[in-house]
Amino acid sequence: MERAFQTALWVLRPEVVFILGDIFDEGKWSSKNHWDDDVRRFHRMFRHSEETELVVLVGNHDIGFHYEMDWFKLQRFEKVFNASSTRIVTKNGVNFLLVNSVALHGDGCPICQSVEKELIRLSKDLNCSLQASRRSEDGCKGTQVYPPTPPIMLQHYPLYRVSDAGCTGSDAAPPGERHLLFREKYDVLSKEASQRLLNWFKPRLILSGHTHSGCEVLHDNKYPEVSVPSFSWRNRNNPSCTGSDAAPPGERHLLFREKYDVLSKEASQRVRSPLTSSPK
Repeated sequence: MERAFQTALWVLRPEVVFILGDIFDEGKWSSKNHWDDDVRRFHRMFRHSEETELVVLVGNHDIGFHYEMDWFKLQRFEKVFNASSTRIVTKNGVNFLLVNSVALHGDGCPICQSVEKELIRLSKDLNCSLQASRRSEDGCKGTQVYPPTPPIMLQHYPLYRVSDAGCTGSDAAPPGERHLLFREKYDVLSKEASQRLLNWFKPRLILSGHTHSGCEVLHDNKYPEVSVPSFSWRNRNNPSCTGSDAAPPGERHLLFREKYDVLSKEASQRVRSPLTSSPK
């Protein structure tokens, strides 16, 4: 995995790398010593130059499923990466909305309330930025200014879908698993939480992980979502990663997920060759 990541950086020279959660396999159980060891191993494996920014999202293996999540685990994760789990990262005019999807159960838990409050604030900031003529109105006074473009939304859990039945391609789940029904709030977000996010942000693209398999979905006939397959051999026998050229032209983003994924098929072929031929 370390070799694959370093080779991807060398081949693609991305400006930004996103890891869509589940950085630490046993983060929800780790003692302080085990956590510190895992953090050191992560920084060694995913070292990068100053020319590449590494952005990490939180997943259920990092802080636990909703019923296991607590402030200690969440703040421990945020401290490692020196950033809130819910925020906007803007690169060259592109807004990337990072969502703590583990906290979107809508049951009023303290962390859920905090995350939803932050999402509502960010939604207001983005909507006011999109409507520059309203910035002087009372409803938009004091809001953060962002580039006037809908965000690319990144999160660990996919938005609600019934199953992977409509998913195809080499990165999709095996045919025998595609019709298995997803459980809301476990395999995917609930219908309610998914619709709230779409209504609040109207994203140009959603990128998600968690299921270990790739899938492309169109929500409400206008919001595309790509579930990114896992980059771990433990999760699938053809791990991969996905690359993206986001506007403006020439900006390159490498999107990684769950034990580190994401490349175009062409880029994947370019990466596999030096990997298999390397003597180390």
